[in-house]
Amino acid sequence: MRLIKILGFSQFLIALGAGTTVYLSGFALGLEGAFLQAALLIGALTGLGYTTQRLIKTKFFPATAHKDRIEYMNRFGIGLLISWTVIVLSALLFVDLIFSTATLILGVFLAIIGLLYALIPMREIPYLKLPLISVVWAIATVLFPVFLTGLEGSLEAWLVFAIVLSRGLYISGLTIPFDVRDLEIDHLDMKTAPQAMGIYSSLYWAMILIGASAILWFGLVGAGLINVNVGFALGIHALMTIPFISPRFAGIKRSEAYHSIFLDGLLVLQLCVLPMSKCCFI
Repeated sequence: MRLIKILGFSQFLIALGAGTTVYLSGFALGLEGAFLQAALLIGALTGLGYTTQRLIKTKFFPATAHKDRIEYMNRFGIGLLISWTVIVLSALLFVDLIFSTATLILGVFLAIIGLLYALIPMREIPYLKLPLISVVWAIATVLFPVFLTGLEGSLEAWLVFAIVLSRGLYISGLTIPFDVRDLEIDHLDMKTAPQAMGIYSSLYWAMILIGASAILWFGLVGAGLINVNVGFALGIHALMTIPFISPRFAGIKRSEAYHSIFLDGLLVLQLCVLPMSKCCFI
């Protein structure tokens, strides 16, 4: 249980998953390791952002948080906030990225949305939680690193949008099981997917969303628009995710480990696509 809290409640896996998503998005665009430094920074910012949101949530809106998470954040929240701040500042000293006016505007926009999500809280506006999470995640892990690396002028806008869409579809599907888990604490007027459609229907939609992400990856590969190896492997990764967010697996009461370790860990498992793609296409 202690390991679960360290990995899940510390936002470590989500931060690592964000960095992984950024890094492989660059490979998919044919940029090889060009997104590596952006991945390090965005991973660190993700850890800081989620820690800030959850600290606000547990301090000011405890009725919308699980008891174990409240206890953990009350005990370690400030320490985590300081730690992630130090990591972000260290990353800023290490990376050599382009902080243009457009980059800063986009970064400030993402930061403001992240704070409003926790403070208003925007997540409780009916029907907004799922699209807000998916859009912000997709922009932060695809579009933001494009600007950080100064490559916005050398990439086709519609291709970047297609990858943003695929990332958004995937995270939308992956988020729904968490809404199922939170049915007991989410206000009914939030109208999350399981509240609006029921548990099983929402999970079937989660499968469809992630399936659509896989189809989009395969379509981009088939059209020769992205790195074949990485694009194909990301499509396979999406297909492999589908069973675990299905009603059979996610439609029953699961332990914290299933959500905070396994489902969040699926984002990190994207790292397997690089060796997988090399094995498949050598």
